[in-house]
Amino acid sequence: MSPGAEPVVRARHLQQWLENVTREEDPGRARFFASLPAEVRSTIEGASRVAWLPVALHVQLADVLRDAFGPARAHDYYRRAFAASLAHPPFDALVRTGARLLGLTPGSFLRWAPRGYETSFRNCGTLSTEALGPSRGHLVYRSLPGVCTASDAWLDSFQSTVYGVFDVLHIQGVVRLDKSRRGEGSVEIELEWSEGT
Repeated sequence: MSPGAEPVVRARHLQQWLENVTREEDPGRARFFASLPAEVRSTIEGASRVAWLPVALHVQLADVLRDAFGPARAHDYYRRAFAASLAHPPFDALVRTGARLLGLTPGSFLRWAPRGYETSFRNCGTLSTEALGPSRGHLVYRSLPGVCTASDAWLDSFQSTVYGVFDVLHIQGVVRLDKSRRGEGSVEIELEWSEGT
């Protein structure tokens, strides 16, 4: 992250988040929108889809969602939201290209995940990945801003999103989230999956 550079996220991700929540069931949906400050919603909805907005808004949506939905429903939401995000820019093009060049596998996800993160976030650290064998992988987020690492809801969404990858690929697996180094701006995810499921 550049010194003094504000951590930002593409507005389209925040807008898609609001659109996804409108399709959720009450009472979670109603609690979410009742808890979301009007000025936050207005800022998100009024931005150009390609604009960069403060990542603090992304974190705020995660916190509001967890409070409104509870941890279990929030986990399920992120799984569904990841799958839905693949049908919209910029991920739709990444998925088509990745599928054509690499196939749709957990290994190809590990290869293109850093590019997806770079496309979505700026000045929010880095994501590196490593295949640890035919059915294991490792993701490491480094130099995450404090606004992000202070939110359990935001960090926990990483784990749920990787489960969303498994859902899209129709495989079974386990995702372990390690937040023990969050104070250093680092979060690690270990994933294992069953081949041929």
